[in-house]
Amino acid sequence: MKSLNKRAALSTKMLAGAIESIVLLVVILLLYSVLVPEAQTAGDTLNASGVPLGSLFASNGVVFVIIMAALILVIIAAFLKFNKK
Repeated sequence: MKSLNKRAALSTKMLAGAIESIVLLVVILLLYSVLVPEAQTAGDTLNASGVPLGSLFASNGVVFVIIMAALILVIIAAFLKFNKK
């Protein structure tokens, strides 16, 4: 009977962690969806001003590709750590 309680506690802890992970994932994606277009507009303005290497910061520049790739890597790394616990 005692081992049954341990399994129930483990599954409750796992469920709480899964819910927390989903909420954090949604918050991070919402934050990026608000901030990235603002940064792309600023990059387009910087590019239009004629700043050297300003094209890197344009909305189709390499900086935003790096930012999105970093977001994907951080999310994958966080979920891999979650599975090991």
